Amino acid sequence: MKKWWIVIPTILFLGACQTSADRTTQKQENQEKDQSHSQVTEMSTETSTGESAKGKEEHSDAKTGTNQTQKTAFEQLKAEQPTLPMPQVIPISSGNLNLAAAQSKQGYTVLYYALPEKLALNAQALNQETPIATYLYQYGFASSQETINVLQPFTIDKNGQKVDLGHQIIAYQQGAAGSNYLEWQEGNWRIRVRSSNIEGQDPLPLAKKIVNYLEKATLPAPEKYGKIIVDMNDSSNQATQVIWQEPNNVFTVTHQDALAALEMAVSMN
Repeated sequence: MKKWWIVIPTILFLGACQTSADRTTQKQENQEKDQSHSQVTEMSTETSTGESAKGKEEHSDAKTGTNQTQKTAFEQLKAEQPTLPMPQVIPISSGNLNLAAAQSKQGYTVLYYALPEKLALNAQALNQETPIATYLYQYGFASSQETINVLQPFTIDKNGQKVDLGHQIIAYQQGAAGSNYLEWQEGNWRIRVRSSNIEGQDPLPLAKKIVNYLEKATLPAPEKYGKIIVDMNDSSNQATQVIWQEPNNVFTVTHQDALAALEMAVSMN
């Protein structure tokens, strides 16, 4: 893939807000979220410190927050990175879609914002905003096993209570330390929905919505593993994570909203 170096200021993510849960499962989820946060932050930092003369020029243009070519930030990114695999649909509830993007030795990351105004790609004003969604494309792994190690697939515990989600999909439900976990598998995809008992959340309605949506839409086909993790008690851009691997690549899509995250992943096809 042709490499482009784009300079953006450091972007701050919201931390995941979680209640206490089963220690083993919660530790894994925290590690996954920390990994996603650190990779995006490191990419932004490395890109900033490795700024070139051309990058400074681009950065200066972005400071104004205006789009001289009348293109949207998404159109600008597609024009600059025509071969980059990325979501073609990014659902937002209101406002305009804005983007910040950067590349480092680890891969390529895109941050998505829903704002009242339209800004240029990598506008400096985005440094004061919080993204609603993210995309991370990691490539160049030496083996399939390396991508699996990055993805960290989880094992579905079938000792829990069976729950019918419709469409001949059976999930397994377990509760632990104030949380409820609903897990099931569809093809090579493993799906987990976590809810908070303390907040009175029920994972079943959302799980059924996910199953119904996936009956009509097709997720990308992982080589071996894909996983979807939804934390109903998290309102950050890491609330839903959709991750899948290919022999040499790993793709990660996150969004505040579960179905919106799925739409982003589906639009990769």
